[in-house]
Amino acid sequence: MIDIYLAKSYKAIIIVLMAFLLLGGIGLSIQSWRVDHCQAEYQLLDAKFKTQVAESQALTEKAKVEAATKEKQWSEQQLKAEQNHNVKIKQVMADATRAQSTADRLSKQLDTAKSRVSTAPRETIIKYVNTSSDILQECIAEYRTLEEAADGHAVDVGRLSEGWPE
Repeated sequence: MIDIYLAKSYKAIIIVLMAFLLLGGIGLSIQSWRVDHCQAEYQLLDAKFKTQVAESQALTEKAKVEAATKEKQWSEQQLKAEQNHNVKIKQVMADATRAQSTADRLSKQLDTAKSRVSTAPRETIIKYVNTSSDILQECIAEYRTLEEAADGHAVDVGRLSEGWPE
């Protein structure tokens, strides 16, 4: 009887062990599937991350190239403006030299005319005074034009200075 009971108990133990092994195998299979699934998701996320990093680096390089291009354009523009400014300064200096030369000649002519006034006839003196008056009026008109241009320039410089980004 003990043998029958033991035989039945072995059968039950074997069935329980087989069920345990079967459930363990199923559990192990499920865990293996989960690990494989997690690895696949990790690889997918890793690939996406690497793609985003590569895109980010490409955008950074593109921005650097654009910035360098703009800086080069601004530098060329500034150099061109400086060259134009130098040409204009030379022109202004040449004009100033020419004006000074003309003023010197006019001054000499006036000195000569002043020395001759005492011996000149009345009609010549009247012409001299009228011509001097006309020249003075033209000088005043030119002075006003120059003053208006200088004031306009000062206003433009102020506007540009105030509007320039800092």
